[in-house]
Amino acid sequence: MTTVFREWMHRSIDLGPSLPPPRRDEQRALVDAIAPTLLRSDPWTSVAEAIHGVLASRGWAWNGFYMRHQPDQLSLVGACGPPVCATLDRTGDLGSSGMCWDAILMNQTVVATDVTQWPGYVSCDGESGLGTVAGLVCPVRDGRGLPVGVWDLDSTQPLEPEDGPFMDRLFATLSAVHPPEPRGG
Repeated sequence: MTTVFREWMHRSIDLGPSLPPPRRDEQRALVDAIAPTLLRSDPWTSVAEAIHGVLASRGWAWNGFYMRHQPDQLSLVGACGPPVCATLDRTGDLGSSGMCWDAILMNQTVVATDVTQWPGYVSCDGESGLGTVAGLVCPVRDGRGLPVGVWDLDSTQPLEPEDGPFMDRLFATLSAVHPPEPRGG
């Protein structure tokens, strides 16, 4: 069954044939690491560990999932890396509550090549000690395509141009295969 998921994910995500072989191999390794988690009843918390296992060497020092349990609050439900902010409160509209809320409000992936330039950026570096340079946030959608949470990345190294589109396709595919269940509010 895992082989079927893996092959389907490789086709669905359309691993970029134009990418340099090391980057394409890295994406393939990530899909291969994530595929077995889809057989679990709640795969979302295991995905962060798989991502860290494959991409930590690129400076992907922390990644995790925040789910929307309350209308104006995202709660950390699974992560890999040092401790970070456990909740993210929405304090306003677009551009005022950080990248995670911007991804929720726009229902699209957001990428910051320099997090200090992101309007309203919420830094958890004081808690984690990471020294985040770049960030990437992808919506996690329910069965209707509505964002119920986000996958968040804090990178201590610059991101590559293909990282955002690849992770966007990866999380769109994961959401379609195993939509997360919203909890509460």
